[in-house]
Amino acid sequence: EEFKVGQLTKELVAEKLRRMDDPCAEAARLVRNTLGVALRNAQPGTEIGLAPVIEDACWGGMTALLLAEQSLSKGAVLVIHEVSELATELHLDPTETLRSALRGIAGLDRVLRADQLDEIRAAIKVSFMGMDEAFAQIVEEERERRREKSVSENPAPNG
Repeated sequence: EEFKVGQLTKELVAEKLRRMDDPCAEAARLVRNTLGVALRNAQPGTEIGLAPVIEDACWGGMTALLLAEQSLSKGAVLVIHEVSELATELHLDPTETLRSALRGIAGLDRVLRADQLDEIRAAIKVSFMGMDEAFAQIVEEERERRREKSVSENPAPNG
C-alpha cells in the first residue's frame, strides 16, 4: 500500500492539536518532523522529485489546523519557516522546497473562503517578502488546472 505522508501528517497533527497550548507551532513542528523522516535520504538536486512529498505533508498539516479551527495564517507562516529550516539542514534547494510547501498550502484553496486565503497571503507577505505573490500565483495555477481537468472530464455536448 502506498505511504501517504499527508494523511499521516494530518492525523498526527490533529491528535496533538487537541492537547496543545500553541497548536500552530506544533503543527509546523510535526510537518517538519514528518518531512525529516520522509526526506532523510534526499540528495541535493532532487527537490523537484520530492515536491509531491513536501506538498502532501504541508497540505496534511494545514488540513489538520483547518479541521481543528486554528489560525491558518499563523500555521502557514510557521509551516513555511519549518520547511525552510529543514531545506537548509538537508542542503535542499530552498526555492524549490518552499515552492512545494506553498503548493501544499495552496491545495486548501478549494475548501477555504476567499477571506481565509487573503489572510494566509497577507501573513506570508509580512513574514516572507515577495513570497505572497508566488502563493497567489500557485493558487491561481491550481484553480486553472482544476478547470482544465473538469472540462476535459466533462466535455461540452455536440450540437
